[in-house]
Amino acid sequence: MEGLNAQQVIRFQNGVWTNAAASPKIHIYDDRFVTENVLIGHHINVDQRRNLYGLVIGAQGIALKQNVDSAEVTLRNCGDSARDAETKVKGFLPHGQTVESFRNIPKVADVDQQINSAKEMLAAASQTKSKAESIRQRPALPLVPIAKLPTNLTDILASTLDETALVAEQKIREHLHAHSDSLDLHWLGHGLKAKTGSGCPFCGQSMDGLEILRAYNAFFAGQLQAEEMTRRTLIKATHQSFGEEAKSRIRETFTLHETECTWWNDVAGFALNLRIVPEVSDILAVHDAAHRAIIEALSRKQANPANPTTLTLVEQQAFEEWELTSAALVEYNSGIVNINETLTQLKSDAGNIDLMPLQQSVTFLEASKKRHQTEVIEAYAAYEKALHEKVAAQSQKDAANNALRDQTNTLLAQYGNRINDLLDLFAANFRIVCGGSNENYVSFSGGQPSGQLAVEILGRKIASSPGDAADPGRPSLANTISGGDRSALALAFFLAQVEQKPDLAESVIVFDDPFHSQDRSRQNRTIERIHALARQAKQCFVFSHDLDFARAVSPIHGVRARTFLLDPLTDHTYLESKELPMLPSRAYEAKYQELTAFIANPANYSNQLHTIAGTLRTILEEYLQLKFPLRWTGQDYWFGTMIGEIRCATGDDPLIRCQGIVGGLTEVNEYSQRFHHRTTGATADVPDARELVTYAKQALSIIHQ
Repeated sequence: MEGLNAQQVIRFQNGVWTNAAASPKIHIYDDRFVTENVLIGHHINVDQRRNLYGLVIGAQGIALKQNVDSAEVTLRNCGDSARDAETKVKGFLPHGQTVESFRNIPKVADVDQQINSAKEMLAAASQTKSKAESIRQRPALPLVPIAKLPTNLTDILASTLDETALVAEQKIREHLHAHSDSLDLHWLGHGLKAKTGSGCPFCGQSMDGLEILRAYNAFFAGQLQAEEMTRRTLIKATHQSFGEEAKSRIRETFTLHETECTWWNDVAGFALNLRIVPEVSDILAVHDAAHRAIIEALSRKQANPANPTTLTLVEQQAFEEWELTSAALVEYNSGIVNINETLTQLKSDAGNIDLMPLQQSVTFLEASKKRHQTEVIEAYAAYEKALHEKVAAQSQKDAANNALRDQTNTLLAQYGNRINDLLDLFAANFRIVCGGSNENYVSFSGGQPSGQLAVEILGRKIASSPGDAADPGRPSLANTISGGDRSALALAFFLAQVEQKPDLAESVIVFDDPFHSQDRSRQNRTIERIHALARQAKQCFVFSHDLDFARAVSPIHGVRARTFLLDPLTDHTYLESKELPMLPSRAYEAKYQELTAFIANPANYSNQLHTIAGTLRTILEEYLQLKFPLRWTGQDYWFGTMIGEIRCATGDDPLIRCQGIVGGLTEVNEYSQRFHHRTTGATADVPDARELVTYAKQALSIIHQ
């Protein structure tokens, strides 16, 4: 108070301001300002959403909104009556009908007779439709697989070889047996192909006139090997065409044809006229005989490759019978192709049945019968009367709504753009936009806002309606705007107002916990705006329970700022001017350095032994808080309770890893308690320096683990 005269001192005492005439204008942002200036997501139980306000900003707007709510009472009572009448009408609604569509259904003469006739037609068409769907989805009939006799069988059996090639093979094998360690003919063939001149390709010795050279040339001419390969290839192909898998396919195909004949006849009433063929067992017997005949003829040729092989009479008969059977199967498959073409047309025709008109006819006739029953007629009459009364009540409410709309238009024109700019600065994911049916952004500097406010979140407009507010699964202002968003909007409105005050330079700005419900991402921007006002206003006060926020907001470049602390444990009415406490990490670092220095030179701390003893307990508390920051949330934890939590830790609790140091923590805790809760006078407990060193080392040893 030094340097101030009595005219400059303004005091609030006993509920009264002294020297109030000299008081500057005071603008306060606090919880009360938020409550009195931002109304979000209220629930209105009316059907007419015209002029519905999901968001109201400004104390005057909220006062006008109270007038709307008063008018709403009358409208709500009428709305309740209308809903009751509508509920009764809805109890009579057939499936698929609305109150309005059911109201306009005309009366039909002889309705019962027409309903019976329409149902009979629908039943007949439904049965046909069911068959048609099955027909449409039925697959085509497969063809019977037919194996063909090999066209080159006769040529292979009739082929001959020069006798010298066979004799040459025997001589070569004897020569290799006598002069090598069982070399094979394949290796020898490679050498002969690579030979140039008349010398031996293996030793270089001249082979002119040698009998073995003639044998080489005769054998490796290639004909013997080529015909051997041809026979083997034919045998393999024969097994594939006439083997067990081929027989199974024939058998399965005929079985499927029989099944399809039964299905098409029973379900669709269509007979499949399959061509007559021999019994499946007879077909397979001829199939087997042809198979054996081919293999046996080739086996004889294999045994005597140099001479022609003649088919036996049995083999010739087997081939002839298979040719006749194959011809019959070809004719059979031709009939299957014709049947499939007919079935394709049947499927196309059957899919054109449309049941919808018949179903609609039955539904309409039944609805007409119900609509013109006496109790339904009376329910609609009561509903019409309730609607008329509700419209009259709505007209009474319009005047109150118009006043609120006009005030909102004025507020938006003056502050709307700035509010949205500030919301952008605060990294809010919403903006104030026009409500109603207008899907465009509000242009506060031009055009006419509707007066109805909503917010736009991530590009989507969110307003409040009875249906939205009643259903938690649907987005509304009530469930999409958090407390932090509401505070951010209130702060933006407060700043937009104060910034335009003509007497700002002579005003006092007060922020009471402006950040207590804000998102951390908005902290720096909030501080920037506070600093900006502090530079323009006569004086600015910031109150906060958040020590981190207080540290961040206190330094203001170019402005003299002072910090004050209130200690509720001593005097909750006294603010003491002092520096803010260090950050927890800095305090921990200071204690660590202090203990380290004490252990190195105990004599330097002879007058601070009690302080060192108390430090043992607090440094271990802060160590555990820093090591497990998420584990100590939700309540205040002291060192003793921390030790208890560690001792009882189980499962995935991270504290379970500290159970090995519980004993050491307990010893340090019990020792430091002697001085933390010390007495005074003759009974005072004074720490022994040498003993204290041992416990200080133990505390640091625990931290070092």
